[in-house]
Parts: sequence; structure tokens; C-alpha cells
Amino acid sequence: MSEADLLQPGNVVRDRWKVLTKIGGGGFGQIYEAFDLLTKENVALKLESAKQPKQVLKMEVTVLRRLQGKDHVCKFLGGGTNEMYNYVVMTLQGKNLAELRRSQTRQCFSLSTSLRISAQILDAIESIHSIGFLHRDIKPSNFAMGRLPSNCRKVYMLDFGLARKYTNAEGTVRAARPQAGFRGTVRYASINAHKNKEMSRHDDLWSLFYMLIEFVTGQLPWRRIKDKEQVGQMKEKYDHSTFLKNLPSEFKQFLEHIQSLDYVDKPNYELLKSLFHQSIARRSIKESELFDWEKETEDEVITPNSAVLQTQQQQQQKEPTQPIVSSFEL
Repeated sequence: MSEADLLQPGNVVRDRWKVLTKIGGGGFGQIYEAFDLLTKENVALKLESAKQPKQVLKMEVTVLRRLQGKDHVCKFLGGGTNEMYNYVVMTLQGKNLAELRRSQTRQCFSLSTSLRISAQILDAIESIHSIGFLHRDIKPSNFAMGRLPSNCRKVYMLDFGLARKYTNAEGTVRAARPQAGFRGTVRYASINAHKNKEMSRHDDLWSLFYMLIEFVTGQLPWRRIKDKEQVGQMKEKYDHSTFLKNLPSEFKQFLEHIQSLDYVDKPNYELLKSLFHQSIARRSIKESELFDWEKETEDEVITPNSAVLQTQQQQQQKEPTQPIVSSFEL
């Protein structure tokens, strides 16, 4: 156990969750795989120090609890605080999409896999928007596949530490702040995020668009550039229509729609979902088709594992989230 670890194997939280192993950490948080003594299942236990100045787990719990009952969301199992740490317990999922993409021989997914998982991600984004929150850090490592035979083909949305409520008490869109500061991950952030503008619903969808390009091609033009300002300038100058040559023709309308949206505008989720469904149907892609990683080793997907963050440190280096408070992910 390192000095900074808040827990060690064998510790029991609230007489219920027995720590098995640390599976991720860095920045301001840690994540452990634990055993639920009540349900006899392995779970994810996420912690942050009670002493750190920037507390993000409260937002995580708020959003996760509000999302209960919706698809593509981990089950909230408990949470609390003591003098040492704040914690939240949720269902443990399998490998994240960043890890799964990198595991492919060509570092990309087939069009069949890309379209089907991106359609699920769109559903998840619509769900968080429907409760009045933005995610603000949409990226492949914040989505994971289920780890059990019953859910191994479902995508789960993770890490709500950077989420923000975009509606007020009346349910209307909050007034935008003149300078909001950068939030998100440089590789997938919208141009608005790079300009420190207040983010809105369409910014989460821009991140999905960049993810889809990376799923299909294995790369984005700015993938090797770490400097936030330089990447922002590249995105502003880049002709995004050139991305469309790698996508089904339906995605011209997807790009045009998100380009047309302003801060207060509600995206037409049904339109965007229909574009996925049309492109899937036009190619006679079946939902029952194996995902790319299932073709290689089907057992790997359904075998219980704690691979949510097996490559956490490498992932943080490849796609650093700013601010660092979101650098731990479930």
C-alpha cells in the first residue's frame, strides 16, 4: 500500500464492502474493487480524501442517484463520508472503450461495432441531459461494457465528477457565464470548451462525434498534440466535413445538426438516433452481431474482471482531463 492510499485490501467500509484491490487512482481520487458482504457480489468503491480542497464526489453521487432507473447507468449501492474520505459504491463494469479500441489490431473498430456502441452512447447522453445535467467529459474511457453475461453487450456511462446542472429551478437553461473555464479532455473537447465558453448540450454531442471518428479510423488529427490551445486552434481551422468520408452518408446530417445548435438549443435526439438506426439498417447490421472484441476472445468480455481501469495511468497520459479532479474514473 502506498502512503497515499486511503484503503488497503481487507479493510471493510460500513461493515459491508470489503476492499479487494485498488484498480485506479491519481489526481484527487481512488477506485477499488470490493466485495459486497450483503449481496456477495464484487462492486466498485470510489473515494476522495475528505481533506482535499476540491470535492467532486458529491456531484458524482447527485447525478448517479438522479439517473437511477435509466439505461446505461451503474446501479448506486451506497455512499457516505467520514473524517478520512468521501465514498460512493456502485456496480462494477468491465473494460472501457478506450482500452477495447487500443486492444484491436488496427487500433480501431469496425463500422458495425462503432455504430452500435455510439448509438448506445447517444442514448446515455440523452439520459443525463433529460435530468438537467451535462456530462462535460464525454470520452471513450468514461464508457465501459458490462462485465457479466447478462449485460456484457451494454455500454455504461461513467464518471460524473465534471457534470454541471444546466437548468434552473424552473427547468429553463441557466444563463451562461462569460468565462466558464476549460472542462473535459483535450482530445475530445468541443471548440466551445477550448474557448472557455459555458458548455451546453451540443458540446457533449461534439465529443461523441469525435469519439465516433476515432472508433472508425483509429485516430484524430490532433491525437499527438498535448497543448490545449494548439488543439483548440486545430479544431477551429479543421474542415470537419472531411471526417464524413469515413462515415455513412447519414452523418452529414448529424454534423450539420450539431453545428447548427446554439447554447440554449435542445438537440433533436430523435433525429440523431434515427441517423444511427438508418445507417445500421442500410448496411443490414444486426444487433446480435458480435462486437469486435467478442470475435477475438468472447470469454474475455463475460469473465468477471476488474479491468475498468487496468491501464489508468497510461490513459491519463494519453488523454488528460482538465481539471485534474476528473482524473479518476470508474
